Amino acid sequence: MMKTTGVRSLLFLIVILTSVQITFAQESNAAVVQAILFFSPTCPHCHDVIENHLPPIKEKYGNQLQLVGIDTSKQMGSKLYEDTVDALQIPQDRLGVPTLVIGEVILVGSSEIPQQLPALIETGLASGGIGWPNIPNLEESVPNLPPKAGQQSSEKPSESATEADDELMAEAIPDDADVPQEDTVGFAIGWIVMGFMILALVFAAIRLIGSRPGALPYPLIARRLGGWLVALLALAGLAIALYLAYVEVTQVAAVCGPVGECNIVQSSRYARILSVPVAILGTLYYVAVLGIWLLLRLDLSRLTRWAPNMLLGLTILGVLFSIYLTALELLVINAVCAWCLSSAVISTLLLLVSVNAFSKPYSPVPAEGTASHAV
Repeated sequence: MMKTTGVRSLLFLIVILTSVQITFAQESNAAVVQAILFFSPTCPHCHDVIENHLPPIKEKYGNQLQLVGIDTSKQMGSKLYEDTVDALQIPQDRLGVPTLVIGEVILVGSSEIPQQLPALIETGLASGGIGWPNIPNLEESVPNLPPKAGQQSSEKPSESATEADDELMAEAIPDDADVPQEDTVGFAIGWIVMGFMILALVFAAIRLIGSRPGALPYPLIARRLGGWLVALLALAGLAIALYLAYVEVTQVAAVCGPVGECNIVQSSRYARILSVPVAILGTLYYVAVLGIWLLLRLDLSRLTRWAPNMLLGLTILGVLFSIYLTALELLVINAVCAWCLSSAVISTLLLLVSVNAFSKPYSPVPAEGTASHAV
């Protein structure tokens, strides 16, 4: 069975942040910062925080940081989260996971937590430490919760207590959790889409190389591209891009369907380019396609005559970018996203429509006065 990067991240999350507890060994004479992290195993932004952002923070502060992870997908975790929302009066627009509570400060999302947590830890350590937040039923809900900062015992944890903690964390992991099922169907579809895109690029190159400049008059090109097919394809792609952007902004788990693991793809570091979500880039791409289509449709200015060239160049770039993203899914991330593959197919269809409208195979016209002989 193939172990995907996303599943390994999930196992890391379950081991390190179980609904039971996470404890970091602490020296009795050092200031300590204690915090609560609410997470869900199906949340892509929780994966991002735990896989990419928390490890360097934990490495830096070591035993001066105590962090308890609460799994909100479980009944106890869900109830504790609701109690936290009520006790700390978290507003509706700040609800969701990941949520980190440190003292009286609430951090929400994969941007706030890594950006603000280090500074809060530094401030807390400088002031002598930060204890567990005042969450109702926290001690009752989390077995063996370390004493609140300033109340720690001077004795080091016993070996038997450490072993008990390890056993509790081990019980939170299903026996078959490290044996994920291989997504054979999803990968097969991914390779088919990859082949389709490559063949479309080859076809486009042949059509363009074998075409004669001016073979089709501009009015005919405009009529072909100004039809509703381009607009419908662009709108379908825009709907997908907007949905994935919504998932990114609101930090909710995407609805993936029976094929693929889109949340694993969405939570990977390749889901952003220069800190910009790929879904936002996709939204801009489809908006640009619709803008060019409107230029052709309305014929408002001399710029319209450049619209077919612009659309062709844009769709070629779109397919090349889709090939890059699909290759990452298949070869690096080891998970495919059904929404992403659908967008790749739409972008490829836009390229084929553009090439068909823009070019025409070259057919030499006999010079005037020359004879034509049938063979």
